[in-house]
Amino acid sequence: MNAAFARGSASTGGSRPLGASPPLVFRTGSKRFSGSVRNGNHNSSALLQEDSQAGTARPATRLRVSPAASPPGVGVAGEAQRGSSGSHRSRAGRKGAGGGRARRGQGVGRAGAGPASSSLDKTPASLQRTTGSFSGRELPARGSGRAESATRPGGGAGRGGERRPRWPRRQRRCSPESGPKRGAAAQFPAPLPVRRPMAAAGRLWLLYLSVGLLPRLGTAFNLDTREDNVIEKTGDSGSLFGFSLAMHWQLQPEDKRLLLVGAPRAVALPLQKANRTGGLYSCDITSRGPCTRIEFDNDADPSSESKEDQWMGVTVQSQGPGGKVVTCAHRYEKRQHVNTKQESRDIFGRCYVLSQNLRIEDDMDGGDWSFCDGRLRGHEKFGSCQQGVAATFTKDFHYIAFGAPGTYNWKGFSLDSGKGIVSKDEITFVSGAPRANHSGAVVLLKRDLKSAHLLPEHIFDGEGLASSFGYDVAVVDLNKDGWQDIVIGAPQYFDRSGEVGGAAYVYINQQGRWNNVKPIRLNGTKDSMFGIAVKNIGDINQDGYPDIAVGAPYDGKGKVFIYHGSANGINTKPTQVLEGKSPFFGYSIAGNMDLDRNSYPDVAVGSLSDSVTIFRSRPVINIQQTITVTPNRIDLRQKTLCGAPSGICLKVKACFEYTAKPTGYNPSITIVGTLEAEKERRKSGLSSRVQFRNQGSEPKYSQELTLNRQKQKACMEETLWLQENIRDKLRPIPITASVEIQEPSTRRRVNSLPEVLPILNSNEPKFVHTDVHFLKEGCGDDNICNSNLKLEYKFCTREGNQDKFSYLPIHKGVPELVLKDQKDIALEITVTNSPSNPKNPTKDGDDAHEAKLIATFPDTLTYSAYRELRAFPEKQLSCVANQNGSQADCELGNPFKRNSSVTFYLILSTTEVTFDTTDLDINLKLETTSNQDNLASITATAKVVIELLLSVSGVAKPSQVYFGGTVVGEQAMKSEEDVGSLIEYEFRVINLGKPLKNLGTATLNIQWPKEISNGKWLLYLVKVESKGLEKITCEPQGEINFLKLTEAHNSRRKREIAERQTDDGRKFSLFSERKYQTLNCSVNVNCVNIKCPLRGLDSKASVVLRSRLWNSTFLEEYSKMNYLDILVRASIDVIAATENIKLPNAGTQVRVTVFPSKTVAQHSGVPWWIILVAILAGILMLGLLVFLLWKCGFFKRNKKDHYDATYHKAEIHAQPSDKERLTSDA
Repeated sequence: MNAAFARGSASTGGSRPLGASPPLVFRTGSKRFSGSVRNGNHNSSALLQEDSQAGTARPATRLRVSPAASPPGVGVAGEAQRGSSGSHRSRAGRKGAGGGRARRGQGVGRAGAGPASSSLDKTPASLQRTTGSFSGRELPARGSGRAESATRPGGGAGRGGERRPRWPRRQRRCSPESGPKRGAAAQFPAPLPVRRPMAAAGRLWLLYLSVGLLPRLGTAFNLDTREDNVIEKTGDSGSLFGFSLAMHWQLQPEDKRLLLVGAPRAVALPLQKANRTGGLYSCDITSRGPCTRIEFDNDADPSSESKEDQWMGVTVQSQGPGGKVVTCAHRYEKRQHVNTKQESRDIFGRCYVLSQNLRIEDDMDGGDWSFCDGRLRGHEKFGSCQQGVAATFTKDFHYIAFGAPGTYNWKGFSLDSGKGIVSKDEITFVSGAPRANHSGAVVLLKRDLKSAHLLPEHIFDGEGLASSFGYDVAVVDLNKDGWQDIVIGAPQYFDRSGEVGGAAYVYINQQGRWNNVKPIRLNGTKDSMFGIAVKNIGDINQDGYPDIAVGAPYDGKGKVFIYHGSANGINTKPTQVLEGKSPFFGYSIAGNMDLDRNSYPDVAVGSLSDSVTIFRSRPVINIQQTITVTPNRIDLRQKTLCGAPSGICLKVKACFEYTAKPTGYNPSITIVGTLEAEKERRKSGLSSRVQFRNQGSEPKYSQELTLNRQKQKACMEETLWLQENIRDKLRPIPITASVEIQEPSTRRRVNSLPEVLPILNSNEPKFVHTDVHFLKEGCGDDNICNSNLKLEYKFCTREGNQDKFSYLPIHKGVPELVLKDQKDIALEITVTNSPSNPKNPTKDGDDAHEAKLIATFPDTLTYSAYRELRAFPEKQLSCVANQNGSQADCELGNPFKRNSSVTFYLILSTTEVTFDTTDLDINLKLETTSNQDNLASITATAKVVIELLLSVSGVAKPSQVYFGGTVVGEQAMKSEEDVGSLIEYEFRVINLGKPLKNLGTATLNIQWPKEISNGKWLLYLVKVESKGLEKITCEPQGEINFLKLTEAHNSRRKREIAERQTDDGRKFSLFSERKYQTLNCSVNVNCVNIKCPLRGLDSKASVVLRSRLWNSTFLEEYSKMNYLDILVRASIDVIAATENIKLPNAGTQVRVTVFPSKTVAQHSGVPWWIILVAILAGILMLGLLVFLLWKCGFFKRNKKDHYDATYHKAEIHAQPSDKERLTSDA
C-alpha cells in the first residue's frame, strides 16, 4: 500500500492504521441503521451497542470496510432489498450519540486548507496563506464561504457581509483549524499555493438505490461553434453559476432534456435564514429565458444547523434517463449549544437526492443523505466531514458514492466507477487523491461481496511533484474492447522547461491488468491548468469509439480540448479546441447526452464567470466518392478530332453519395463536387499537362449537386484536354475528386432552435484520385521502363579560352588541383544507359524518360558553360544553371534511349577559390522518371593545392676578395676592419602571388659558413638589415657581431668595396688554377642556420648580411691556394595556416671567390729560370723550322718574268718610328 494512505492524523496521537474508517450509514426500507468497521479493539458487538445508543430500530445487513486492505477514510454503505415497512422517514437529520462535542473554534473550514496534522502537508492550515497562483489567479475552492468580516471566500456560517469574491482556487477541502470563535466573526485561511499538492485520496460513501433501469442514449459528436448555434446561459453575479454541471433526461410527467447547473454561491431561499446558501438550476436549451432555480432545502433551524455558505450545488450528478439527481452542500454545518459557551459547529456536509422531475417525491429523496451527523466529532474524526465534495452514480445505477475528504485523514476528492475496469462482472470504484505522497494518486477499489469491505486493487501514482494527479477522473472505453480505460487529470503538472502547464493521463486497460500499463500523457500549455476537468463525452464522430474532453480554464480565457478514441486507445492530437469568451472557460464539463434531439449528444462547458456555454453537435456525414476516366491509358500516337490542340482528350466522371448515423437521418444536402488534375505538380511550380475544356489553363472544374437522401448517387462529367509538346510522358496524370457541403442561405428552426447542419467526417478522406498512364515506348513487353543510368567523372584543367582539357594529376587516389593563375577547371562527365547484364538485356537498360543530371557546386565554384565531347543523338543535351551558378540542370534526353552514351564537360570558374579552400566537392545526381532504384548521389571530390610563387636570389658585393698581410689574434681585434675584407650578401625574395598575411609565415633560412672544421673563424657576421619588410630580427641573435667589434665608418666601407672591385682581374694567371678549394657547409665548414622571418612580405623584399672575411684564418690555412670559393646557401620555408599550401624549391647559393694578395702570390709563384729556359727553347724551335723551309725551297721562285727588265739597286730606308718599334720588339 502506498505510504500516503497509511498516515493518520497527528491529533489522534499517532499514525492511524490503514483500515481505520468512520461509521457507515445504510438503509433498508424506511429504516436507517448505523454501523462501524472494526478498528483497534472495536468489535461487532461494540458496534451494535453503539447502534443501540443511536436509537436505531434493528440491525440490518452491514457493509464493512476491511481494516487490512482499505485506504483510511474509505467506507461503503449499501442498500439491501427494500423492506416491507413502507413507513416514510423523516426529512430532518437525526442526531447520533456516537461522538462527543467538538472544541469551540473547530468545525468551520474551507475546502483545500488541510489540518495542521495532515501527513501530506505539515504546514498548519492557519499559516497556509498565499496569493500565488498561475498568472496571479486563484481557483475557487469547493467550500470557499464568507463570514461577516471575511475578505474572500472562507468557511463558516457567519451572517451578513455579502461581498463579491475574487476567483479563489478550486480546492475541495475544508480546514478545521480556523473557525468562528464565540462572539466573533469566523476567520478562514487563505488558499493554498497552486504548486502545493492538493487534496489526497478520499472518503467514499456508497449507497444502493432501488430504481428502474433505463437504457442510455447513443452518442455522437461534432460541435458547432457558430454564434447562432452556441447557447449561453448566465446566472447571478458572484453565484459561481456553472461551477458544476450535469445533463439530465426527465421522462415523467413530460419528456424534457435539461442541463443542471450548480451555483454554490447563489443567494439563499426565503426560508433558509441565511444570505448565500448556493443552489441548483435547471436550464431548458429550447427556451431563450434564464435557467430556473430548483426549490428544495427551503427551511432551516438556526438552533441546530447553519446553511450560510453551505455551497449547495458544489457537485451535481444525474443517474441517467428517468433517474435520480444528487446535489450536495459540503459546507453544511450542524450546531450544538448555540449562543452558549459550549457552542460547537461541525461541517458535516449534506446531499439531496431528487426524483427525475427534480422534486422530492419518495422516501429515498430529500436531504437525509448526511452520514457524518451523529458520528465521532472533532476535526480529526467526523467534525469536518464535508460530505459531497464528490458524488457519482455507478454505471449500473445500483449505488451512489460520496466523497468526504474532511473525514479522519482528509482524503477523498474525485470519483467515478464502472464495470470492466478490473473485472468484467464487478464494479470498480476509481477515487482520486491529488495530494497523496505530494504528487497525487488514484486508487482502484472493489467491493467484497462476502464481507462488504472495500479492497484496494491498484494504485496509480503521479509522476510530478505537486502535480495534483487525480484532481479529476473519468472512466471510458476508448478503444471499445469491452474494458474500461481511465483518464486522470493533473492540472498542476509542470516540467523543467516550464512550457507545460497541466496534463491528462490516459491509461489503456490491458484486460484488467494495470501493473505494466504505461500511460499516454496529454500536455497543456504553460499555466493553463490543463486537466482540471476530464469528461467522457461519448462517441463524438460516430466512428464507434468514445471520446473525451479536457478543460484548461487558464489557457487564454479558457479552452476545452476534444480528443477522439480509436482502436489504439486515443488520438493524441486534439480534434477540436473550444475557446471561451468568458474568463475561466473550461472549469467544468458535461456531455454524453443529446439535448437538442438531433440524435447527436451535446457538450456543456462551465466557467467561473457565472456562465455556461452549450455546444450543439452537428451530424456527421460520410460521403463516398468514385471517379472514372475514359480512356484509361494515353496513346500519343492515336489522335482524334476532339477539339484539343494535341488531338487527345479524356472523359472524366465523378459520382457521390452519403451515409450517416442514424440510418433514418435523411436530410437533403447540396454539395459542391470538384475535379482537379495535377494538383501537386502545379504546387511545385510546374505547368500542368492537361486542362479542362472551356476552363482556360486552370485544370479545375466544379459543379453543385443535390443528394436528397442517404445512398442516393449524383454524378458530374467533364472533358480533359492534353496539352501539346509535353515533356513528361512517363509519369501518370493524377486526377482528384473532392466534395464540400454547401450551406443554405437560410435555415429552418427545429424545437425552437436553429437547425444544425451536417458536417463532413474529418476522419474520412476528403478526396479520391485516379492516375491516367501513358502508353510507353522502349520499355519492354511489360510496359515498365527499367533504366540503368551510370555516371563517371574526371576533373580537368582548361587551357586558356580554348576547349582543350587535360586531366588533373592523381595523388593518393584523389585528383589534385594546383591553384596558380588558371581561371577555369572542367568536370568531364560520361553518362551511359546500357543493360547491366548483357546476357539478360530485358532486365534493365530501357529508355530513361526525362533523364537529367543535377550538379550542385560549392560556394567556391560557379557554373560557366558546358561543352559536348561527342555528338549526341538528336542533340538533346542542354544545361541550364540557376541565377547564382550554384547548380546546373542538364537534360540528357526524353527519353535517353537504350544503349545511349554521352560525354560532356561542365566548365567551372575558380575565381571564388581562396587560400582557405582545401577541397572541391561537387554533388552529382542522376534523375529519371523511369524505374531505377540505385540513383544515389555521387560526390566528385578534388583536393586543392595552393602553390606559392616565391623565389629567392642572392648576390655578394664584392664577388672577389683578397687576403694578405700578417696574422692578427682574436684578442687583438678592436674593430671590424681588423678582421679582414668586407663582404655584403644581399638575398632578394620575390612574391609573384597573393600576399602571405593570411597564408602563413615565411622565413629566410641562411646556411652561414661561420668557421672551418678546426674551429677557426671563416666569415664573421657583423650586421643584418632588411629592405621592404617590417623591422627584422634574425635568430640566433648571438651570432651577429659575436665579439662586439666596433663598426667601420660608412665611407670607409664603400671605399673598401671600390678598391676590391678595381683590383678584380689582376691576379689571374694561367698556372694559378691548379690549386683551389670550395668551402661549403656540406664538406669542410661548420655552419650556423640564420633564420630571418619575412613579416609583412607583400611583393618583394631583401635581406642584407654584412660580414668580414677572417684574414688570419686564410693566411694560416690557405696561403698556398691560388683561390678559394665560399658558398652561402639560402632558402625559404613557409609555416602554412592550412595543409594544402605548397612551396616549390625556393633556394639559391651565392659564391664568393677569395684570392691571396700580390706578395703572397709572388712568394709562392713559378721560379724565374724555368721561365727563361722555356723562352730559349721556343726561339730554337722557331729557327729550326725556318731552316727546314729554306732547304725545301719554300722561299725560291720557279718562273722568270716574260719581259726583259733592267735591274736597279734600290735601298730602302727604315722610318725612325718603325726602327724604334723593331728595336723595342727585339
